[in-house]
Amino acid sequence: NGTVDRADSSSMEGTGRRYLALWFPFLPLDRLRIARPDRWAQGDGPRAMVDSVRGAMRLACPDEDALSLGLSAGMALADARAQEPGLAVFEVDPHADQDWLERLCDGCGRYTPVVALDGPAGLMLDISGCAHLWGGEAPLANAVTDRLARHGMRARHALANTAEAAHALARYPAAPAPDEDAAIRRLPVEPLGLEADSTLALRRAGLRHI
Repeated sequence: NGTVDRADSSSMEGTGRRYLALWFPFLPLDRLRIARPDRWAQGDGPRAMVDSVRGAMRLACPDEDALSLGLSAGMALADARAQEPGLAVFEVDPHADQDWLERLCDGCGRYTPVVALDGPAGLMLDISGCAHLWGGEAPLANAVTDRLARHGMRARHALANTAEAAHALARYPAAPAPDEDAAIRRLPVEPLGLEADSTLALRRAGLRHI
């Protein structure tokens, strides 16, 4: 996302471990488009993955076009269709998505020997001691995301001193900051991983950023 990339990463080398987090916000849709072009061609216009939640069909992963129209994850399919009749929908396939993410994980082994799954749509790369082989952290991150893009995968990324910080920065991009610590402080409170009522209490108390 560029937030942490703006930091002077060269000054951080040798101070500890470094992590590159990758997040695929449209992983189910990208996987379907790449692996099943026949099914993908059946839709036109805005698209979304849908899932049954307590007996009702809801949007699980709207694409960028659907989001731009005001549709959102968790929205009832009936409401989404009323707002956008041309919405093309596909049922979620968590097992296929998991297999796809594991394949992406294996592919990232070319950049570092330490790669792990990070949630249902993310990867965590421990790039400690690897960045110099690619000319630095930014060139390494660019090499990873460029290769993914060439294969049709949209990804957001972040670099940080801890896996937790990289995870949060990839999913909740903060405003541009001069360094990593400042970027983390500008994150919303959601990345803290608190219970929903605790997060709401913090926001009601006026504590909106880490």
